[in-house]
Amino acid sequence: MLRLPHSDYFHDRHSEEELCQDFPADKIFIRGLHAMQAHFDNNGVYVEIPVVRVMNTAHYIAAYMFATTCSGDQMEYEVLAYDSFGCDKKLVPLTMIVLAAMLQRTEGFRARQCRNLILDNRDPDFEEGVTLYDRFLRSAEEHFAEEDFLIDTHTLMQRNQQLEYENRQLITENKELKIKYQNMEEKYQQINIGTQNNYTGCTINNYFGTSTSTIPTEQTASDDVPSEQKSSESFIFTKKAKKEGKIDLIIEALQKSVQGRKDKTRAFVLELKTWQNDGYVDAHYNARVMYDELDKLMPISFGYDVFRRLYNSSRN
Repeated sequence: MLRLPHSDYFHDRHSEEELCQDFPADKIFIRGLHAMQAHFDNNGVYVEIPVVRVMNTAHYIAAYMFATTCSGDQMEYEVLAYDSFGCDKKLVPLTMIVLAAMLQRTEGFRARQCRNLILDNRDPDFEEGVTLYDRFLRSAEEHFAEEDFLIDTHTLMQRNQQLEYENRQLITENKELKIKYQNMEEKYQQINIGTQNNYTGCTINNYFGTSTSTIPTEQTASDDVPSEQKSSESFIFTKKAKKEGKIDLIIEALQKSVQGRKDKTRAFVLELKTWQNDGYVDAHYNARVMYDELDKLMPISFGYDVFRRLYNSSRN
């Protein structure tokens, strides 16, 4: 399959083992792709998933996201995937699904923002693919940090920094040698013993034959930066909710809204919409992100598809 190289943001790994060695959390996503392949085979869907290629492309786009100030346009990410596969558009949706799953398990605002953008305004087939793949990963507890996607970028930066350091060292050494040579010339001009040229040549040879002081090597700055403190509160709640201490009250109200109701999903969405209108729950996240986050906070007794339909209709 024709494909384009991934340049400096990410270099391709050649096997699943190599991917897992550099990105240990990849095990669950690779396992999920194999499970999806088996699902397709069992249901007579003749699609071959190039697992290593899909994972490489997902990592490349993630590294691009976190290393650049890209426009944040959904189409931009899909074009990157399209070009990466050598203009093979069939695998672009699958790569976006895998990338969304990786970002769901990545800490940080940038990851949440990019995932929300990737999943926004998708057709039912894409939504079904997200749900299917997530079903294979439901019990997975692995998590990424944004820095985990940037190991190739950091390596390149360190290499460039090392080259810059070595260049500065050579310039400094050259200046020091010029100064020493000038000092020696002044010293030898004051000495009138024997033939000046022979004496000077001998002295210079003796000088450069002696050992020089060891040039101190650069100490690389430590990468052990304290990681961002994980918040115990979900990002779907606004600053107003956190300031007024109403998060537990909101969760309790959402849980009570379905008690004794036959139309549990509708009652739940109406209660959620009320809190959004009052400014306590962020209304900018789409149905997929909102459902996934609420599912982490409380037991939900209804499926995503009905929730998505009611939630989207209430937003219009």
